[in-house]
Formats: sequence, C-alpha cells, structure tokens
Amino acid sequence: MDEMLADLEQKLQMPEDLYVATSFNLYFKPDGTITSLETYLYGKDDRGNLKTYLISYDGSKSKRATVYLDGSVSEQGEDRKKLQPMLDILKQVNLEGTVQQWDEEEYGIIYYGVRDWGNDSTGINWVDLNEGRPAKAETGSNIRGYTVSVYVPGKENEITPIRYLAASGEEEQSSSEALSEDKPAVINPDEEFQFENGDRIRLNVVDAALGSRYYTLECSDDGGINWKVVNQDPFLGQAGVAAGIAFIDEKLGFFCLSHNGGDEAELYRTADGGKTTKPVNLPYSVMEKEPNQDSQFDFPEMPYEEDGILKMVIGQGADGAQEVLYQSEDGGISWEFVGEIR
Repeated sequence: MDEMLADLEQKLQMPEDLYVATSFNLYFKPDGTITSLETYLYGKDDRGNLKTYLISYDGSKSKRATVYLDGSVSEQGEDRKKLQPMLDILKQVNLEGTVQQWDEEEYGIIYYGVRDWGNDSTGINWVDLNEGRPAKAETGSNIRGYTVSVYVPGKENEITPIRYLAASGEEEQSSSEALSEDKPAVINPDEEFQFENGDRIRLNVVDAALGSRYYTLECSDDGGINWKVVNQDPFLGQAGVAAGIAFIDEKLGFFCLSHNGGDEAELYRTADGGKTTKPVNLPYSVMEKEPNQDSQFDFPEMPYEEDGILKMVIGQGADGAQEVLYQSEDGGISWEFVGEIR
C-alpha cells in the first residue's frame, strides 16, 4: 500500500498533507496483494489551492488505478480526517499476524479518520504512535481516536473486526475535554444534526465495503460525550453514503442516502424521533411537469420549513446543474412540484 500511495503522490504531485473526504477502503489477499481500493482524498498545494483525488482500483479489471481530479469536497472537520495517522498506525501493527488468525481468502481495511466508539471497547487495540508500541487502553466514557479497522468482508457479524486506535496525544482530546474548554463540536452535516437545546443525533457507520456503508442512528443528550442507539437500521437494509440529516422538530426528521458515487439518492422520513423510518415516495413521474428521460431529478436535498410548509430542492445528482423545488403540506408524506430553480 505504501508503494501504491507513493507512486500516486509522485505522479500526481499530491499535497504533503492529505485528508480523507469520505473513507479509505482497501481489500487485500493473504499474501498482501491489493485487490481493490476506493478513496476520496483532498489537500491544498503550496499555493493554497484545493486539490481532490477520487481514486478507484479494481485488480480484477486492470492493473492501473483510475483517478478523477477537480471534484467538490467539504473541508469541515478536517482535523478528524488526516490521512497520515492511518499510515502511521499500519506501520506499527503486525497486519500479517492479525489476518492469519482468521484464515480467509480476502481481508479489508477501512479508515474514516477519528471515530467515536462510545464505551464499546470490542475489538479495540490501542497503538501509541509516539512510542511505536501498543498502548494501554484509555479509560473514560467515550473511546475516541484515529482508527484503522481490519476485518473480513461479509463476515463482520461473525468475525469481530480488529480496530487499531491511536492513543490520544496533544492533538486528540476527549469529547469531555473539548467541551470543558468551550470548543465547538465538529459536526458533519451529512451525518449529524444538532438541536437548539444542544442534543445531537447522528448516522454512525457500523459496516462498509467498496464505498458503501451501513448506519445506525444514535442520539446524545450530553453534547456528544455519550451516545445511545435509536434505530439499528434507519435505511431499512440499504447501503450507500449518508448525504444529509435534518430535523424539523424533535420528532419529524429526514435522512438522505446516496448511491453510485453521488449520482442518485433516496430520502427517508421519521415522525417519532428516528425510532422508525419510511422511504419518501418521490416517483420519477412527479419530478418534473414534463418528465424528460435525459434530465432525471433524483438527488433530494434536506427538507426545510418555510411559513409552515416543508420545501425541498431536488437536483440531478450531487453535482447536477439543474434543480427543481417541491413542497409538502402534510409533513413530508407527499410532495408536489413547484418549479425549476435553475
């Protein structure tokens, strides 16, 4: 993996400091052969210009990786998304010894940056990057840090993943420490929503493979120190990438799940604070006044309330050039076309 990244960095002249926009997903064989890689990285060059790299590699189809440049990315919360800790962690662990105990045909590595594990220490192995040796487990109500997970694809429920977590250093404070110093909590608007009273609700990744993720819905009433699961499967068995979460009040909320690299997305609705969810029915026939098969609107943004009416913008993919506006007068159960925005 180091050789592959070094080769990419040299050919693309990538910035020294890189960040993970979504995740870093890698599959490999017992002998170390990389079979696939999907990641979206970004960073700033020496002139301060933002550079993005959507990298895809499938060893069964080609020996070359495909890289897409000049994409869009949110820089919010980049202090939790550094790529270097992943490389540092992998240098310190015995990856071969980890996977030998499983004796499977293929293994996976997934990395999102800093992850919050609550008080669940299952599978967690602490690594002290400063000392280059395993670290003692840290105590506290919230386990948090840069995490590299090693797992068997498709058997996450049967074989507990090994999670290598970097021991907290000067840059990694616990949630309680950050709150005590009045530092604002970093919130990803695609995965987390904060109510006016400070309560938070989030979509938390529990499984992932080749760019798609499965989520649970969790809530916190103490500013993100402790979390409890509200819904084990808010997207009803569907995998994808969270593309938004918003609540109109404490009960009525919406979640968006994107597919195909952001080409399309589905909207889900809850009327009981997330305990149950249902997909919002947005059939193609009502996406436009005069439906055009060449310009399908299929990427909903988060609904919002205006003068007692819910409104929602729907685009042509995450980066679509055209958008239309819909509104709902029954709390988001049904929607009607209003007009084109652009």
